[in-house]
Amino acid sequence: MFGRLKERLTGGAKRLSGRTDLLEGIAAASVLGGAADGDLSDDEAMVALDRLKAHEALSAAFTATQIEQAFDKQAARAKQGLAGRIGLRREIEQVGSSASEEDREMLLVIAIDVVCADGDISEAERKALNTIGQAVNLPVARYLE
Repeated sequence: MFGRLKERLTGGAKRLSGRTDLLEGIAAASVLGGAADGDLSDDEAMVALDRLKAHEALSAAFTATQIEQAFDKQAARAKQGLAGRIGLRREIEQVGSSASEEDREMLLVIAIDVVCADGDISEAERKALNTIGQAVNLPVARYLE
């Protein structure tokens, strides 16, 4: 069993390696979820970045610096008002239109982890998750039950 888990992780890391478009889409989803209440606070940003860097497949496929750079790029977008939020959604939609179901699911689950980090999902956060789910063509309710 451990061998299969290791093979899946290694395979996932190989599959993700060099896919900066996917990394940026995942970072955008994390930022969009974290900023759902109006802005991305420093605490929310730290939680989101920690979740990204702690993710097994992401941390095996990308360096901490690559993850931080992708996150910082998307976090800067969140501070650009409506235009920034549209940019975040477009980044997520690009993943939704080109990635495998497994990759789209990873994006959504990481966004859910970021939103649930404080133990509560506000109405604004639920709306953001639904937007993310629609962009990647996955039903959010299936993951929240």
